Amino acid sequence: MFFHFHSLYGDKKNYFISDLNQELVISYNEIKNNPTGVKKLYNEMYERHTKEFFYDIRNIDRKKISDRKYEYSYDVCKVLSSEELAARFIYLNKTCFNAIYRVNKSKLFNVPIGTSLKKNFSVGNLFDLCSKSLKNVDIVYQSYTMIEKNVQAGDFVYLDPPYAPMSATANFTSYTKEGFDALDQKLLKEFCDRLDKKGVLFAVSNSNCELITTLYKNYKQHVFVVNRNLNSNKKKRKNSTEEILITNF
Repeated sequence: MFFHFHSLYGDKKNYFISDLNQELVISYNEIKNNPTGVKKLYNEMYERHTKEFFYDIRNIDRKKISDRKYEYSYDVCKVLSSEELAARFIYLNKTCFNAIYRVNKSKLFNVPIGTSLKKNFSVGNLFDLCSKSLKNVDIVYQSYTMIEKNVQAGDFVYLDPPYAPMSATANFTSYTKEGFDALDQKLLKEFCDRLDKKGVLFAVSNSNCELITTLYKNYKQHVFVVNRNLNSNKKKRKNSTEEILITNF
């Protein structure tokens, strides 16, 4: 969303980005401030890409207990340099199964390697372009609730929480070890109510399920069909699910 708005308005607008995924925030800031260093290290990892190398990089923050069980060893955000963390974060996201980002309750990224080792994962000058766009942007590790005191009428806020499950038996997607459950979705909606009362424009992405449509019944709901790469059957990935964009404008 940020890059879309930046392509329209450039630096004529003020931007602020926050997230509770610390690795993501560090990676964005490192690309902003040190695109050459991140690209150099990422390209070195890209050239060494094999199944064995992928799991070596993925598993540096854990020790093996059994064939399928690992124990958390250390926080990569505290041990790796920002450059190393950013290159690792992007490498894993580029080479893992369907570019899924998921962590377990122990904060361990647990997505397996992608199915093809022949895919081109090179980034060209993308890091430099991103760095240029992010030059004047504050990127902060914090909860969305922290912005409430600073926004004012006429501002625009886009919120992209972990999506609610499409069914009662489905799991919430975990982007952080804390997860995001039904109560969190309710609190987010109440936050949007407060933004609305202040005259702040907002948009929220989520899954098109009963929980979300009911919560936001007093706001505009725009439903659209998207592809999902999670299904093992490629034919069932296209137009496989519905998402919703909730707006107060």
